[in-house]
Amino acid sequence: MITKGDKILIVSILLAALLIFTGFQVYGFADGKTYVLIEADGRIYQKVSLGEDGPNLKLTVPTAHGENIVEINGNKVRMLYADCPDEDCVRQGFISRSGQMIVCLPNRIVIKIESDKSAKDDVDAVSF
Repeated sequence: MITKGDKILIVSILLAALLIFTGFQVYGFADGKTYVLIEADGRIYQKVSLGEDGPNLKLTVPTAHGENIVEINGNKVRMLYADCPDEDCVRQGFISRSGQMIVCLPNRIVIKIESDKSAKDDVDAVSF
């Protein structure tokens, strides 16, 4: 049987998780200038700067496994077209925050949003 204390604990944990999730959505994973990095077959295909006044363009990314079209719209990016069978990468939609990525596994294309001040420059842990 759930007691009053159990209910308070459950609500407190849910509120803390909601606050942490909201913080990541609002403030992102890293600050600084962001750019999109498009990799095809493990090699960098294109690197484009993002921002409010960023470019509006569509890039065709050909690989030995298929062809994809990437749409960059200001400060967000998405996979517009993929000739892979399931098209999970197309259904993912726009991404705009540092640390987010879209992967088309059948065509071996990765789209990453990175920042010039990346989170990996910060100290994650200290060992003695």
